Amino acid sequence: MKKIFVLLLIVVLALCGCSNGNGDNIDTVTTTQPGEPMPYPFTINGVEVKKQPERVVCLSPAIAEIIYEVGYGDKIIARSSYCDYPTDILAAEDVGSSANPDINRITDLMPDMVITSSPIASKDLFTMEQAGITTVMIPAPTTLEGFSSIYTSVGLIFEGMFTGADKGNEVYSSISEQLGNPDKIDIGKFIYITENISVAGGDTFESAVLSNFGTNIAQNSSGYEYDINKLAENQPDYIILNDKFTTEDLAESEVLSQLNAVTENKIIYVDNTFFERPSSRITQMLKKLTDDYKAQTLN
Repeated sequence: MKKIFVLLLIVVLALCGCSNGNGDNIDTVTTTQPGEPMPYPFTINGVEVKKQPERVVCLSPAIAEIIYEVGYGDKIIARSSYCDYPTDILAAEDVGSSANPDINRITDLMPDMVITSSPIASKDLFTMEQAGITTVMIPAPTTLEGFSSIYTSVGLIFEGMFTGADKGNEVYSSISEQLGNPDKIDIGKFIYITENISVAGGDTFESAVLSNFGTNIAQNSSGYEYDINKLAENQPDYIILNDKFTTEDLAESEVLSQLNAVTENKIIYVDNTFFERPSSRITQMLKKLTDDYKAQTLN
């Protein structure tokens, strides 16, 4: 009995250290039942999880992947239109986009829980609450701690307080190794250019991941508002580029086209999908980044 209470205390103390803010991700996790400690109920992000959910609607492609990774993909009965990996999830019913889900269809399906990474309108939350459906929001990460806490959250939801956090952390551990740059490559000063030829600032998930491999010139800027005119005086050693773009796109910018990294072709292309919907597949992107850098430095 004493051992159980000690384990419970350790889990609660550990989880209370997780960050929140703009979606990083566990706000508070507490037990709500006195007496004999039980895996459920507990509170996560202000929502009480009373029991292991058996019927889940997942509106986030990234979280759907993570649910499969943790071993509970068979619990997903419906998904957003963008949930397409792993392919097994396509057997679940499509209930619309995460931004505009079909709430009537969701309530007809009567899931135990809806999991989302995007806000749901208050009226729709009320409708689902009245139908007895629990809605848990796990926002997209902006830090590595936030990324890790998604795995912790998923583990807790499906396994409860005693083994849930350990299960999530166990799955995340192999990802963490790759995020930590095991080959110790250093690409020097870099910028990451993505949608609309904008540069990722220091508070973005892209920067959180890539800063393990070099120094983000835009680390002191927020969002994607970095002024590219500053690059003329602070030249990046490498440009990491969303692979939706080409060097021809960079050439259209008077500033970017003159950067040494562009003229010397010190450009590494990455698939931005893995930033938009982070899961274990982000390790594929990191391996490609490492391999491409090594190939360039050998030439």
